[in-house]
Amino acid sequence: MKKIFYLYDAGHISEKVRLDVEKIFTSDGRFSFEMDSDTKILCSLKDKDYDSLIIFVSEEKKLTEKEQNGIIDYVKSGGGIVFINSSIECILKNPEIKRTSGVNAVEDKGIQQFSVFIDDNNHYITTRFPSEFVLTDRFYYTRVNSSKIIFSTPWCNEKSSIVCASEYGNGRFVFISPGGCIYTWKNFNFSKIVLRSIAWCCGEKQKEKIINCGLIGYGPMFGMGKGHATWIDSTTGMKTIAMCDTNPERVNAAKQELPNLKGYFTTPDDMLKMKEIDLVVGIVPHNVHADIALKAFDYGKHVILEKPFCINIKEANKLIETAKQKNLMLSVFHNRRWDGDYIIIKDIIEKGLIGEIFHIECFIGSFSHPRYWWRSDKKISGGIMHDWGAHFIDWILNLIPSKITGIYGDFQKRVWFSVSNEDHGQAIIRFENGTTADFMISSISAISRPKWKIFGTKGAIEIFWESADKVNLVSYASGIKQESTVMVTIPRYGSTEYYRNIADHLLMNEELIVKPEQSRRVIGVVEAAEQSSKTGKIVAAFENCE
Repeated sequence: MKKIFYLYDAGHISEKVRLDVEKIFTSDGRFSFEMDSDTKILCSLKDKDYDSLIIFVSEEKKLTEKEQNGIIDYVKSGGGIVFINSSIECILKNPEIKRTSGVNAVEDKGIQQFSVFIDDNNHYITTRFPSEFVLTDRFYYTRVNSSKIIFSTPWCNEKSSIVCASEYGNGRFVFISPGGCIYTWKNFNFSKIVLRSIAWCCGEKQKEKIINCGLIGYGPMFGMGKGHATWIDSTTGMKTIAMCDTNPERVNAAKQELPNLKGYFTTPDDMLKMKEIDLVVGIVPHNVHADIALKAFDYGKHVILEKPFCINIKEANKLIETAKQKNLMLSVFHNRRWDGDYIIIKDIIEKGLIGEIFHIECFIGSFSHPRYWWRSDKKISGGIMHDWGAHFIDWILNLIPSKITGIYGDFQKRVWFSVSNEDHGQAIIRFENGTTADFMISSISAISRPKWKIFGTKGAIEIFWESADKVNLVSYASGIKQESTVMVTIPRYGSTEYYRNIADHLLMNEELIVKPEQSRRVIGVVEAAEQSSKTGKIVAAFENCE
């Protein structure tokens, strides 16, 4: 495990975000972490066993000559240092550091929004990164000479470095110009840049291995078989090489749509015997998710399951236990965590515009027959809440950082007796911090409800199904009422982002975003809500689903 030290400045933003910095590194699992505000540690870095440092101090900070020389000696001897935001201006006051780092000068341009572009597609830090993303932060216009620009942004017909890197002696420097605003540290792309910069400074290299994938299930509905193959094949480091479906007609369809696979099968065991396959994606009816995953584990394959995770908690526990025993990855395809409106909701909340959430309401439904297919068969689907409900409950649980203390459910069968799924389902969740969430899904709702209503101590968010590209916001964060509409301009690229993280996890040892334990909580809420509906009582969360 690599040992990281974070040097911050007392009373500066670097002190306010130190817990965010620690979370980035400790949750990844590859790093141990220490922090302090005493710059005297710079004098004796060569004598320490730190693999890399993060330095984030104010531009007014003054380092002694001994501290400055300590930085140079540390990097020269093989250490790595990442300088963030205002620390760049502080460090460049030392001529020797300025010369060796390859950074020429910086100018503070204040807080503004800017687009970030990749300059070096072949660098470790930029692997599988979006080609463009947006930050709103304190902006330093940064000019470099010998340092290599990794990310940049246009500035007055010139190029300003956002991230640049250089090597000196046996060590490495990275300069990251953003990071001066608290909410920037909650931005997924920014935190990944910081993480990868340190990893690169520690000598990490990307594995050249390709993750070969096999699909089990190629049903015609929604084109999910072809969809998964497309998302996999567009991800650097991943490739679809085989498929299986028990229906020969679907195998023939795959031969037309995916003509260059190494194998086409009608029996899962035949495909799983392929030694080249590293990862299996289960795109099958809900009631066989667990069987397919356990069979893949027996063959030593990593597993991704379409949502929902499985039918019940018993299956979820078995899958998680088996994956851990065999040291194999298990994840659920919760790609909608990257939906445009959901990303905006999270951004609004993280910026403090509606304060602390105390109540959520969300809904999907209409008054219409739920169709004659397996998704309407409770024995196969699990019930009305196992499909879209898995997305909504996953969304809710990721918005509220608190344990579940109780679940109340209401499931009713009143109209559509030609299918076995419930007509109406509702789960009301109470959390330890006092927040409540009310999710409803219905095929007998003659009048719609908003997709989202989120109430906070300083405002609220509302999204309607008929205008889902607009997020209505009321905020009292400034002390006066402000009403606005935020347009959803972020593309829905969740499937791509999901597979990027799978590759990052398997090839770069980065944190898995959609963890099976999180997906187990979703199933736990659904099962507890069903139990509550039968008893008419509030039910406690299942063990490990709190």
